[in-house]
Amino acid sequence: MRVAVLGAGAWGTAVGRLFALGGNEVLFYGLEKEAESINTEHVNKAFFPDVRLPDNVSYTRNLDVALKDCEALVFAIPSKAYRSVASLVAERLAGRKVHVLSLAKGFDPETHERLSLVLREVLPEDRRYEIVSLLGPSYAEEVIHDQWTCLSAISKDIKEARLFQKMLSSPSFRVYTNTDEVGSEIAAALKNVIAIAAGIIEGLGGGINARAALVTRGNAEILRFGIRNGARPETFLGLSGIGDLMLTCNSMKSRNFSIGYEIGKANDARKVLESNSKTVEGVYTSKYVTEMACAMQVEMPICKAVYEVLFRGESPARKVDELMLRELKSE
Repeated sequence: MRVAVLGAGAWGTAVGRLFALGGNEVLFYGLEKEAESINTEHVNKAFFPDVRLPDNVSYTRNLDVALKDCEALVFAIPSKAYRSVASLVAERLAGRKVHVLSLAKGFDPETHERLSLVLREVLPEDRRYEIVSLLGPSYAEEVIHDQWTCLSAISKDIKEARLFQKMLSSPSFRVYTNTDEVGSEIAAALKNVIAIAAGIIEGLGGGINARAALVTRGNAEILRFGIRNGARPETFLGLSGIGDLMLTCNSMKSRNFSIGYEIGKANDARKVLESNSKTVEGVYTSKYVTEMACAMQVEMPICKAVYEVLFRGESPARKVDELMLRELKSE
């Protein structure tokens, strides 16, 4: 199958390599000139200069070339770009249907919609099959070095989920399937907010007790929000739920955890955010989820505290004190 991967970042490169190892022809699309090393040296110098990519991998900066005759389309771009890029794609897919895989974790910055809904809305039904999302605990650098990883392919159409399950699975990369699109996408997006909180706790000098409590109570918030939106409770015990939450809240490899750590160390978010140049999905997700939770009257004190630290200049240490001194109640 001919697979077009939109985005040649770390995660897109790792997943694209898996498609190629499965015998598929993979063409990356991006705007970075440095990624042209994929064509000349079969490595992505920007992210993995030590990993040689298979011969059936190439790169283009021309979207028309990327989409020509492609059978599967992978969105490996930041959530904020989904709508605009999908619009460009839709114009170029007239007369044929493609299989679609989504890799990002977050919400649309304009509508606060889940990303599968954005793709479903922008890509006409006559130009794509049902959307599939690949979610779960995964760091690109471990996947590209063939370290054991398990994820879930999530879709309302189990046949489409199984298609990508078969295309991507290998001895080191195991893919499960799941049909709870709502719960999986909400868990994947909101865990980034909790990861920022976990990093803040670490930066402030909190111990393992504090982080364990934070992750547990954070998962309770995600579960409340998910159920309120129609998710299945058991999803939050799976790979895209507690699995991804555990990973992101316990490693400096996580952009969300690491930026939270810097904020905690400084006890101030402003300077840290001003100097940050990387995409950190949890920052804006904290704003969206706080607004949505308020509108739906869902109690989410940790997510709200993160939002207030990031966007209202509140002191991280003071917000922790406020959370610890809330009215006592049953768990």
